[in-house]
Amino acid sequence: MTFNSVPEHLEGYLGRISQGWSDADVDFIQVVRFDDQPEKGIATYATLGLSEYELHLKGGKTIRQELLISAHTSLPSDDVASFLFCCAEHIKERSQAALRGELINPFRPLAAGATVSAVYATNPTPFDDGFAELSNVVPPVIFVLLVPIKAKEVALIGKCGWNWFEDSLEAQDPDIWDFKREQKIAE
Repeated sequence: MTFNSVPEHLEGYLGRISQGWSDADVDFIQVVRFDDQPEKGIATYATLGLSEYELHLKGGKTIRQELLISAHTSLPSDDVASFLFCCAEHIKERSQAALRGELINPFRPLAAGATVSAVYATNPTPFDDGFAELSNVVPPVIFVLLVPIKAKEVALIGKCGWNWFEDSLEAQDPDIWDFKREQKIAE
């Protein structure tokens, strides 16, 4: 599939936008919600507008990014949208792209009652092939999935590395969409 804009790309892969938010404190960035993505009972939230800003990579290259986070539909949508705004503002202000394996500590709760305290940036592998990049614009737009993680998982990533963590996610298959999960990745 070939799309010419971020909204077309998002809706082409995730379906129609079911809800949207804007925040006067975060210029030009919105958050949108897609229901039953990547599976039934899960909502995926995406930034829309972060890709208007070129973000720096090492070596002087630039890319554009949009952030994604998925959660059970039982989690209050406003909480998830507010958290995603916080992450987008952080990325925009620092002008550096979120890299695979990066930990982002938002210095605020992800949602009321959440047991997860940070997010881990990775490829959006729960979604269809081709979704990860919109290459019809220069520089391309990369879609980054933020996976909510617990404080002990943050420590394990620091100790064992992000490659180990991703292998563990695949092997242990925790419910990464549950912001109140008790299970954690174990060594």
